[in-house]
Amino acid sequence: MKKYLVTILMLFVTRFAFAGSILFDSFEYANHDGESPIGWVCDDNSWLAGYLEKDHNRVAHSGDWYAYTNSAESWMFMPMFMSDELKYRFSLWAISDGGYQLEIWAGNDAYPSAMTQLLLNEVVSNGSYENFSAYIDEVSSDFQYFGIHAVQSYCGDCILTIDEVNVDMVGKYEMQAIPATIESVVAPGTQTEFKFKFKNVGYEPLTVYITPFSDHFTDIHLFANGVEGPTFPAAPDEIVEIRGVATMLPDITIGSPAWIDIMFTLDCGCATAMFTLWATAGFDSADEIFTVISIYPNPSSGNVTIEGTGMVSITNTLGQIVFSKEIIEKETVTLPKGVYCVTINKKTTKLVVK
Repeated sequence: MKKYLVTILMLFVTRFAFAGSILFDSFEYANHDGESPIGWVCDDNSWLAGYLEKDHNRVAHSGDWYAYTNSAESWMFMPMFMSDELKYRFSLWAISDGGYQLEIWAGNDAYPSAMTQLLLNEVVSNGSYENFSAYIDEVSSDFQYFGIHAVQSYCGDCILTIDEVNVDMVGKYEMQAIPATIESVVAPGTQTEFKFKFKNVGYEPLTVYITPFSDHFTDIHLFANGVEGPTFPAAPDEIVEIRGVATMLPDITIGSPAWIDIMFTLDCGCATAMFTLWATAGFDSADEIFTVISIYPNPSSGNVTIEGTGMVSITNTLGQIVFSKEIIEKETVTLPKGVYCVTINKKTTKLVVK
């Protein structure tokens, strides 16, 4: 089977239905060293932005910036809408050279008494960075603010430093398509194979209907985890391996684009997603183009036969064209002894060989 160069570009909605990050702060932008972090409400300046490594454990987990406190008790708040219809993942990196109680809260205003739901409660006492995270299955109501509360537990002169504060929404129905690298081995009129992964990134099990559409391919078959069919299940966080085979129509012009649309539909009728496989056809070797244009014998004693269809030009070592003609079936050319370059134009493909 001849190699047929197929370039695949997958365009798709990787997440939808309320999915995605609603906060990521690594304190890298617009802050001022020793002042309250930009974007956070911190009226008493008990939380400060830091730049580069300082005394105690004031050092960034990544980049150059971080936030820190050395107060006995400190709060800072970030405006953030959280819905009781969604689930959330919280995470941050923290380091302390003493003992701090670190809490994450949700509430409806930027002051401590308005914080009504505790989301994370951890002790930070290690002298190196630790990652603290929590999956929040349910918030008790719609909230307007996110709060970080730190309390010294058993140290006098110690510092708590945090970095990379992240909040992700986790919707009920979310899906993600992960493309695979493809170099298909196929020629027009024959079969190609493509692979990608489907991931359920929501918190509900999914039943997914998968449907292909194309004007350029036929006989399309899709297999989920090795099983062919129009539907497949996907548990939360499950990755499903998708393999497809399709036959490109034999009359596709070399060099022209072709596509396959893959549509995902959930059985709840609540969400759909689609991505497109774009293919560009083209011969990738002299051997292949010689399957439609034959030049023989090579080397020759003077008479060269060109057989096939296509525009053929022959150039000598001085760059002079000694032959140029559209070949319909067969042509014989007589050439002096020497080395020649043959340029073959077949549809949109151009090939130069000695």
